[in-house]
Amino acid sequence: MLNFDSALSDSLKLGNTTSFWVLKLYYNDDTDATNYIGVSEIDRLDGSDFYHGIVSSWGSYQQSLDFFNFSTRTGNMSVKLINVDRSILGGRFSDLFSTKNFANRKWELFQNTSQTSTYDTSARMIAQGVIAGDISYNVKNVGFTLLDLSEKHHKQLPTSIVDSDTYPNAPEKNINKPIPMTYGDFHDQTGIGTIPTSGGQFDRYFTKSHFPAIVTDEWSSSDQNVQAKPDSVAIHRLDSKNIYTYSDDYFSACSDANTTENESTPLITYKGGVWRAYIQLFDYDGYDFPNVIDGKFNTNETLSSSGSYDYIYLGIPKIPKLGTLIDIKAMLSYGNFNGSSNIWTIGTSTNLTWGNDNSSESVSLLAEYTSDQEESWDFEGSTFIALQDNVGTSDVEINQVGIEISFKPDKMVMKKIKEQYEIPLSSVFAGGIPLDASEGLPRIVLKTRTRTLTYPSEIDVIYFSGTGRKYGSWINSRSSTYSDSDYIENPIYIIEDMIRTELGLTSLDTDMFDDSGDYNNGHIGDIYDDAVRDIKFAMSQYKFINSKDFIEKLGQQCFSWVYLSGDGNFKIRTLRRSGDYSSADKTIDFSIINLDNISRTQLGAVRNDITINYNYNYGQDQNLSHINTSDGTSQGTGVGGIQEEFKLELDADSIIDETTATQLADAYLTILKDRKEIIDFTCLTPRYNDLEIGDIINFSNWDSNISIYGSAMGGYWMITEISKSIKSTKIKVIKVST
Repeated sequence: MLNFDSALSDSLKLGNTTSFWVLKLYYNDDTDATNYIGVSEIDRLDGSDFYHGIVSSWGSYQQSLDFFNFSTRTGNMSVKLINVDRSILGGRFSDLFSTKNFANRKWELFQNTSQTSTYDTSARMIAQGVIAGDISYNVKNVGFTLLDLSEKHHKQLPTSIVDSDTYPNAPEKNINKPIPMTYGDFHDQTGIGTIPTSGGQFDRYFTKSHFPAIVTDEWSSSDQNVQAKPDSVAIHRLDSKNIYTYSDDYFSACSDANTTENESTPLITYKGGVWRAYIQLFDYDGYDFPNVIDGKFNTNETLSSSGSYDYIYLGIPKIPKLGTLIDIKAMLSYGNFNGSSNIWTIGTSTNLTWGNDNSSESVSLLAEYTSDQEESWDFEGSTFIALQDNVGTSDVEINQVGIEISFKPDKMVMKKIKEQYEIPLSSVFAGGIPLDASEGLPRIVLKTRTRTLTYPSEIDVIYFSGTGRKYGSWINSRSSTYSDSDYIENPIYIIEDMIRTELGLTSLDTDMFDDSGDYNNGHIGDIYDDAVRDIKFAMSQYKFINSKDFIEKLGQQCFSWVYLSGDGNFKIRTLRRSGDYSSADKTIDFSIINLDNISRTQLGAVRNDITINYNYNYGQDQNLSHINTSDGTSQGTGVGGIQEEFKLELDADSIIDETTATQLADAYLTILKDRKEIIDFTCLTPRYNDLEIGDIINFSNWDSNISIYGSAMGGYWMITEISKSIKSTKIKVIKVST
């Protein structure tokens, strides 16, 4: 909601007030506050400011939001000026064009009344933007089209590229390609116990994800290494153990003896040719030892021996030939050991003497294979782990077993980018899906899908695991509990960082961003039905995308609308669950409005079977995991059902966390499983011109004879469309709370 001053707000409530607008049309250098022509519908003098009375007609200022797509739009506004001889400064307005260029300059519109003065204060600004270049006129009128600030503020992301001046040794194919934007935690997996960091160094492999870093120096002669950028600004954490190449569905780690990392630059490097791939084993030939191949270190299988051997059998899959073999090792994580004398046997010939409790080992199995098998990478089959105690009784817990292949790659594989520029599909989903009787209702809808805008290209990348961008110092003075030492995984602040860091803008309504994202009580926690700290986003934006599309893609995954307010600030509004609303931004007096229409959202907007695809693999370019949930009541034949199954499939490529994906699915089902009530009304005065899209209202003095589909008026409603004029306001609202 706009923050009108009390004098303006109070005067707009008066029945006999005269409402008017004044408009500033800037020209030439529009950063000079004096370079403007002021206009209104009659001559108006406000101190030293003069507004020429040459406006013959005002258009309306319109905002709208798509409730189901989490997108917003501000309509173009038109204004027509009188252009007859001697109408302004002794001539026609069009005569000014010889010395004053208005095209692509800013405009500012202010709401006023006959009871107010000082017309152009920020507390009376109702809209601003950029003047369109197609200014047309005749001998009677000049027509201006007034655009919002979207085209001026939004730009291509990421804004940093691999340019040849800064990176003269970059591969030619990488020139003018984007340097990624990296957010969230994609380092060590959590919830699987303590990951061993020595002996068998499982921490090389048990990470949440692998994000791309673009090569900016294919061989630094001074440092004798290859250099790559994971981001253009400082990030929270890099790990020299977690630098990878990708080939044949394997992320292979480089030896940390040959890697370096620098978070502040940020930069990662590698040299040498030894890489290691981790191979997941499987149950072999009817043997069942799931706890040692489940990817967890807090579950185990126990071997016990009292004289004879006890075995665990496991299968080794077919492993693609990744390069020249150096070694093949078994990696073992142990739990507790009890006993005195024992021998481990791995495979058929490799013996180990038991070491400490809760340790890990990496043991070569190369002697198990012939030179021909090594040459052809013929390792598939089985291996076993055995324990024997010939003296007494021993037992040991086995937490996890895997195979590590060390090799020299024949070549570093290039990354094939399928989409050089990422754009959303325009028709994937909308609340107002057009209904075609010949086709019926769409049974399956896909969201957040993109398509190729340009031809495929190839770039050289390596991969890494870590934690992404940190908060800027802008967060320290806020009430959100975060600090500039934290990495950003809260999607509300990912959006804010993008606006600040990539767009270079500071005009944000920080109170609204904190209302949505605050660590303790942000509204995102309401819609997710989860603690804000447990909502975890992690992503790399490594393809070009328009910043507005980027915001709306994230908005679909955090139930938020981001829009440019009439006061020039970026604002955000996050949807909450029905029971979470307890107050309104403004109460609408039914006695002073005209009720235009009562309706419901279209049947085609209902979705009662939700699938969330998440855990994006940047090597395979696809999501690897999914969550599904459905609602039987919505699909049923009762009064609340539509006796149909309508599916929604959403690609949440910003989420790798299962809990977050699960709550996202539940939230979408809650929103979409039922039709929602809509009210259109008109206020015949501009009393509510301080309202904007996303604002929450309720009603007073409602006519008790008018029910809402059989129920009494009540609850809270969100503004989805608003059209403001000098004398009236048209508003559409959707019910968000009972």
